[in-house]
Amino acid sequence: MKEGRVSQTALKVALGLVTLSIKDDWAERLPEGLVELSERLLVASGVTGYGPGMIRASKKQWMIRLYGVQEWILPGQFEGFGHRKIWVNEQVEAAMAEGARQVLIVGAGFDTLTQRLAPKHPEVTFFEVDHPATSAAKAKGLAEIGQPANLFQIAEDLGERALAKVLEEDARFDTSVRTVFVAEGLFQYLTDGEVRSTLKDAAQCAPAGSRFAFSHVEPGFSKWVEFLTGLIAERWRSAVASEKVPDYIDGTGWRIVSAPDDDPAHGAERYALAERQ
Repeated sequence: MKEGRVSQTALKVALGLVTLSIKDDWAERLPEGLVELSERLLVASGVTGYGPGMIRASKKQWMIRLYGVQEWILPGQFEGFGHRKIWVNEQVEAAMAEGARQVLIVGAGFDTLTQRLAPKHPEVTFFEVDHPATSAAKAKGLAEIGQPANLFQIAEDLGERALAKVLEEDARFDTSVRTVFVAEGLFQYLTDGEVRSTLKDAAQCAPAGSRFAFSHVEPGFSKWVEFLTGLIAERWRSAVASEKVPDYIDGTGWRIVSAPDDDPAHGAERYALAERQ
């Protein structure tokens, strides 16, 4: 990501979900309130090119056809965004039902999970950590549409400061409380070493029984695909096969508690749930 630039990936995913909502029965399948909040947040953020006109355009049928080009490059990826949102929402809800009292989204972008769930769960504290430029744009949007009292943003470049250091210095974050971490659509933009460091940092700041829900890209995509993803948004930097994820995260303080994800409906990504050892 360029210094001082709002994440193009985050913007495109949020807008893509708005478009997905007009396809088939996706409006009913997506988590309640996701589409409306995504629209309002994008407009209120004031990011150039993502105003009311773009929101209206994103709901046209020709936009669905445009995403068909993406489907040719990465089959299933368009609807995969929707599947990913549903899965993450389910994992966070389940973790809270089992005692998690903190939720932390790493690289939150313009995701609306915390805004949707925080008002429903006043007993839980929600955090978002993101690059300062993206965090600032989102903060501007939240100031206009309303920010829940139990939601806190942390603007930090995790390429410059370790997640563990950031959380340990933030008096609002309680390292003794069971937490559910989320890294959705993030790890493919990090190197293998950075992925492992993020997992280790999270483990350092959370007790046993905490959860980490994350997505990752399956390997085997061509240099052409890598080039195009970098051209459209940010470049992918890592990939790991689902069956190898338990070994991939070994030694980070987490163990995989979900079955290998082999669902092609998830597009290029697969999902995994880990628990703090």
